[in-house]
Amino acid sequence: MVMIKVGLIGYGSMGSMLVGSLIRSGRIKPEEMIVSTRTKNKLQDIKNLWDSINVTEDNCEAVRRAKYIILCVKPLQIKDVLLETRHCITPDTNIISIAGSVPMKFIEKVSGAKVTKLTPSLTSEVLDGISLVCHSASVSAEEREYIETLLGGISTVMKVKEEDLELAAELTSCMPGFIAAIFRNLVDSAMRQESGLGRKEAEEMVMRTLYGTAKLFIEKNMGFDRMIERVATKGGITEEGVNVFDEMLPEVFDEMFRRTLAKRKVVREKVESGLENV
Repeated sequence: MVMIKVGLIGYGSMGSMLVGSLIRSGRIKPEEMIVSTRTKNKLQDIKNLWDSINVTEDNCEAVRRAKYIILCVKPLQIKDVLLETRHCITPDTNIISIAGSVPMKFIEKVSGAKVTKLTPSLTSEVLDGISLVCHSASVSAEEREYIETLLGGISTVMKVKEEDLELAAELTSCMPGFIAAIFRNLVDSAMRQESGLGRKEAEEMVMRTLYGTAKLFIEKNMGFDRMIERVATKGGITEEGVNVFDEMLPEVFDEMFRRTLAKRKVVREKVESGLENV
């Protein structure tokens, strides 16, 4: 009988992405995973994708059968899931929580388990990007290595202090949405200019250029300043555009961080108020 290594509770957008990406990475086999979801049609969908994967509607079954449990539920659901399963959790259980606004100390207090916080990114769907991790002191070196090796198949793993996770998440997990919004606005502006270019053509130009630019950053180890030096001839057209960005974007991004981090604070306080009296 194959030993189940990883359980996953919650099969929403991020949960399904993680399961699919981890299996495609080859770091874990379907039969080494168990997925728990209360949505009956999702159970069959999962089995249709991977016949040998283990599925259940019982969160406790997943906890009993796997050492590593990835909690892919919303922050306000964490307390209920922990209270439901804590009689099944042992001191050897490793809980990996993607709920960034729920402190590790709370999960440890309620569950008695070892805890890792994980901030995944949609980019792991193509086995790339960054996964942020933060381990509690009780997670052993061997356990840390297993978790980071597992996630290393779908991303580059970066270890971050818990107090820095929120800002780091803005630069990783949120970034695909931010990038899409920035370049959607760029294409919108291009469409307002006098030209025969269609929107589909403009979007393809931008997307393929983004892809090539990202490859230059990574494969040629080219930093931001070096990229600008290579493209923006002094006194030229590109430099003119870069100067506009340098003049106007700092204020835009400062305001973005002000609002997003303030929103995180509101969510965190709401979550923490719901965690009281446990």
